[in-house]
Order: sequence, then structure tokens, then C-alpha cells
Amino acid sequence: MQFRHPRAVVLLFIGIIVVMQAAFWLLPRRSFSENEKRVLSEAPQIDAAGIADGSVFRSIESYLSDHFPGRELWVGTNAYLVNVEGRGATEDIVRGTDGWLFTAPVSDDRETLWDNMQAITTFAEKQSVPVSMMAVPSAGAVVSDKLPALHMPYPDADLLEEARRIAGNTLHWVDLYTDFCSAEQPERLYYRTDHHWTSEGAYRAYCLLMEELGQSSVPRDDFTVEQISGFYGTSYSKSGLWLTEPDTLELWTGSDIQAVTTVYDANRADPVTREGMFFREYLEDADKYPVFLSGNHARVHIETNADSGKRLLVIKDSYAHALAPFLAEAYSTIDLIDLRYFKQQTISSWLEENPADEILLVYGLSSLAEDKNLQWLE
Repeated sequence: MQFRHPRAVVLLFIGIIVVMQAAFWLLPRRSFSENEKRVLSEAPQIDAAGIADGSVFRSIESYLSDHFPGRELWVGTNAYLVNVEGRGATEDIVRGTDGWLFTAPVSDDRETLWDNMQAITTFAEKQSVPVSMMAVPSAGAVVSDKLPALHMPYPDADLLEEARRIAGNTLHWVDLYTDFCSAEQPERLYYRTDHHWTSEGAYRAYCLLMEELGQSSVPRDDFTVEQISGFYGTSYSKSGLWLTEPDTLELWTGSDIQAVTTVYDANRADPVTREGMFFREYLEDADKYPVFLSGNHARVHIETNADSGKRLLVIKDSYAHALAPFLAEAYSTIDLIDLRYFKQQTISSWLEENPADEILLVYGLSSLAEDKNLQWLE
């Protein structure tokens, strides 16, 4: 192919390079990407040790990538080009219909699933109090009618059945998958732009738990529902599909339940205490989901005015955060422990000092199939 004006092409090419270089050095640096919901790389520190092990070069590459002029524009353009080509997935996000952004199917890792369920059952067998298990299926397995025509299969049904088989009769298995799939409007149980369940989904799970334990649940109409618009979740952040419409986040509050929430972290000298269970300052941030219990922490302790007098231990990932306001209706004291951050002792040793009347495990299926931290139970 020949150009009529080769010099003009060369000058244009050089001009683009000069402009991009100038933009890189002159534009102000951002420390946080609101669309991607993550901290951007800082300027690398160059030293002999970093050069020797290659870490300096990886840091430079990350820094250049994060601060490339118009980065989010290019990321978004690429994401939409991928979809125009007919590929429904952008890295680990599957673009469905009606603005749905699903996480890709969980890896079918039976070995890790087996190890984790063995750790759970061994732990449950040693307890003298009821132990219940909630394994939360992925949105793609439940809201399947919103998936694109071509997509990788979601193995949730098989994995959950395998997990239930391993658990046997050692604990109360709360069958979320069957119930969620039979819901009249399953799309109300998950966010379109996030991997978590909605407060509606968490409430449905709470009702199933109460039924499994032979207890009554609070009727839906007894809650006051506050709607917060403009919520973009983690699926949106990973997708690059910046034109997607936001979700509406809901905060459900009971009429009589009052609570005091205390957050503990190993890297923080003093705990943070708050009236209530919602950390509303996060509603002003790009990432609004930490409105539930302030996000991920080693331990969260909740004292309520529920008249049951019962103490509940919840061993969990982030799915339990939206569930906590409903659990507060039934338990006077709730401790939520995240094994990804709680490393001072095992759960068994913690229970010796802090006995519970009931124990609940709440994990997304992806955590059960991939997480390596459940060995901290024993």
C-alpha cells in the first residue's frame, strides 16, 4: 500500500507521539480511578535491588499503564470493540442483556472445593451448637435469561451439589440455589453491575435460614426501604463498559431494631464504633457497597436490642455484609469474621474465649471453589 503524501503520514505519526508524551508529563496525576474503583500505581522507586529482581520494570510498566493519557477512554473503547466483534466477555465479565454485567463462571476446581468443604465439615463436627451454611450461587447461574446467546456454562448446580454431598449431615445446608432459581423475579436478587446479591436477595436468604432453623422471620412489610441511586459495582469497574446504566442500592431497616457496630482490624490500634449498621459516608464515594459494615475487615461486632439473648458467629466473605441487618432481627450479639484478614488465631481457639449459640458460614460459591483461607477454621 502506497501513501500519496508519505511525509504527512510521518509527521502525523511523530505529532501523535509528541502530543501523547507531552500529555503524559503535563497532565495532573490521579491517585484513584472512580470507574475502576482502585488506587492507581505510584511512581516507582528505582534501586539496585529492584533492578536485580526485575520488580522495578514491572512497577514502571504498571505506572505507565495506569497513567497513560485518556486511559479510561481507551479501556472503554476497547471493551465496546470487543462486544462489537461478537465476543460477549471482557476479561472476566460477561455482558448480558438489559445492562447485565455478569462475572464469568467460577472455575470448576474440585480439589480446592473438596479441601474447603472438608475444613468446614471437620470444624462443624467439633461444635456443640448448630452450624449452618449458605453457599451463594453466582448471578449468571440464577438470572440465566439475561445471559448472551453464547457464553461459557455456569457449573454452580454441580459444584453446589458436590459441596452439599461433602457436608452431609454435619450442618444445616441452606439451599439458596433451588430457591433463588424458583423466584418469580430472580433478577431482583442480584445487582446488574456487581457480583453481590441485593438486599432483596439477602432478605430471601435470611428467611430461608430462619425456616431451616425452625424460627420465624420478620415480614417484608415490616422493613423501611431506602433507595440509593447511582450505584456502580465491581463488575462495572472490571468491564470498561462505562455507558452502562447504574444500579439502585437499597438499605432495609427494621422499625424497632437498634444496633451498635464495632469494626476491628489487626493494622488499626483502636476499633471504630458506630451507631447502627450502615456507614452512610460511603454513599458519597465512587464505591458505595461499603455502606454495609464499612467493607472488608477482620472482625465486625454488632450489639442489638433483639430480645433473643442469642449470640451468633458468622464466618464469611462480603456476601454477609448486606445480610447482617436482617440477622440483627434475631440475634442480640453478632460477630462477623473474615478469614482473609483474621489471622491472630483459629476460629476454634477464638470460640473457646467467645462462645456462640449458633454459627453461620456465608460464602459466595467462588470463594468456596477458590479461597485458600478456610484452613484457618481449625
